Amino acid sequence: MKKKQNNKSIINFFNKLLLCTIFFLIAGIVSKSNYNYKEMIKTYLYNNNINFSKVRNIYNKYLGGITSIKEKENMQVFNEKINYTNISSYEEGAKLEVSNNYLVPNQEKGIVIYIGKKDQYNNTVVIENEQGIDILYGNICNSNLKLYDNIEKNDLIGESCNNYIYVVYKKGDTILDYKNYLS
Repeated sequence: MKKKQNNKSIINFFNKLLLCTIFFLIAGIVSKSNYNYKEMIKTYLYNNNINFSKVRNIYNKYLGGITSIKEKENMQVFNEKINYTNISSYEEGAKLEVSNNYLVPNQEKGIVIYIGKKDQYNNTVVIENEQGIDILYGNICNSNLKLYDNIEKNDLIGESCNNYIYVVYKKGDTILDYKNYLS
């Protein structure tokens, strides 16, 4: 019985792979033969941000996800919102006072689109949620996340480097009011 399920999973995987390969080959042939289409693709890829949440939702809708096996069964999960003692405006978002080495939970399901250091926010993790909103978490240490990791709501992002973190909400180039997302 288990062997049939494994064979079915392998067949489904190869069907999805074949379908994606055919799609990209057709797109390549059309872009090679049609100059306007090629320029449209170039402009979109090089001048616009790719919305990973839309791509993921389309992929899951039509291809049923990457695997049927749940990969994050051992991930540490909290059932809490970000707990802070004080909030103040800072740069484009908010500065939240938290306890030292505070374990920072993710607010929404999404994908990690940036990990690095930003001058005004120190160590930074940016997560694009399924609504296309980028949530920047600044002053984060000891994060085990990698670029393009899928992250669930309440998964551990990392620890605060000291007693504060920064949070910024953006949709495209528009800064969103943090008061709508923090209670």
